[in-house]
Amino acid sequence: MLRWNAVLFMLCLAVHGVRAGVPLYMPHGSAETGLAFAVTATPGHWSCFNNQALLTAATGTSFSASFESRFMMPALSSKAISAVIDSRSAPLGIVATHYGNGDYYRLFTGVGSAVRLTDKISMGVQIDYLLEHGAGEYRDVTHVTFETGMTCTLAPSLDLGLHIFNPLTPLNSLPSSIETGLHWRQSDDLFLTLAGSKMTGEPLSVQCGICWSTLNRLTLRCGYMSSPSAFAFGLGCRAGSVIIDTGFLVNAITGITSSLSLAWAIK
Repeated sequence: MLRWNAVLFMLCLAVHGVRAGVPLYMPHGSAETGLAFAVTATPGHWSCFNNQALLTAATGTSFSASFESRFMMPALSSKAISAVIDSRSAPLGIVATHYGNGDYYRLFTGVGSAVRLTDKISMGVQIDYLLEHGAGEYRDVTHVTFETGMTCTLAPSLDLGLHIFNPLTPLNSLPSSIETGLHWRQSDDLFLTLAGSKMTGEPLSVQCGICWSTLNRLTLRCGYMSSPSAFAFGLGCRAGSVIIDTGFLVNAITGITSSLSLAWAIK
């Protein structure tokens, strides 16, 4: 017999997600949370797993761990670890996430890389393995799919990003998604982002964010997404090679989703 937290978990999946629907890959990264995940064209450690082409923008090797509590419920928490290994020819990205509890959980792993096609265009791809574990008589289910992304420099201060997840929907019946975004830099300390995402069976979600770095160590972020409607804000702090970020999504119906990330960067 399923325990109460498993029943609650399945109800939340059916009723409402933090983002439009519940994607197979739960997005992580507190910096990205603070920007309402409008990061399809925005460089960053965890952004590389929202668009693999961003791996070519990595400034060095980095490792990170992230924890997210959806709606402040332990049963809906998500944990992740990742690594971005810098390489001039083809940087490598590795990610593993765990979402759920003892009765139902989703384990997601992915390995990806990217290359520069020209000085202005980059493309990346990632192979994903997904394991869904159910309680009781429900059997475990595994899936293998892939995702791909592209970035393009439109102007010295403007970048375009495009990302497609699981284009194999007619073959594997898993939901797919497509995202596109713009990243505009006013300066090294201030940038704006705008993105739109569409997942199978879900309405279009429009996201935007703004990031401001000050005092050389402190970063402030805020954002908004339209489906479901949620405001985002976050704070980041750098101490040497260690970066700590926090992010929050506030939804009027489901409440607050909090996120904490710790990263170690190696130049």
